[in-house]
Amino acid sequence: MFRKLMLGAVVAVAVGLSAQSAMAGPPVKVQPSTGGFYLPPSYPGYPQYPTFPSYPRPFPPQYPSYPQPRHDHDYVVYVRHGDHWDRYGRYETLREAERVEWLLERRGLRARIEVVHNRRW
Repeated sequence: MFRKLMLGAVVAVAVGLSAQSAMAGPPVKVQPSTGGFYLPPSYPGYPQYPTFPSYPRPFPPQYPSYPQPRHDHDYVVYVRHGDHWDRYGRYETLREAERVEWLLERRGLRARIEVVHNRRW
């Protein structure tokens, strides 16, 4: 029943769309643009020159291309053994270092994170 209903709807839409005739109108005349902005038709008292700054502006803006200083940090996890701290590992992201610190603390060990500045330049 549902299949017959869907088939009838598809046939009705196909017949309805194919019965329409398309007609093309005359071509539309477009006024030439000035600097990317459209000028409206001339009205009395309306200036026929662009009222915006017409000097060329680069887009996107050009910035100086000198290398930026790189601020890279690594994170070192230390774990407490007796009366001293041992280095457990060095990690690139704070999230990874915090994850390792959390795992060590779950095991009952004292852990801490220190930030180390990389000198890769």
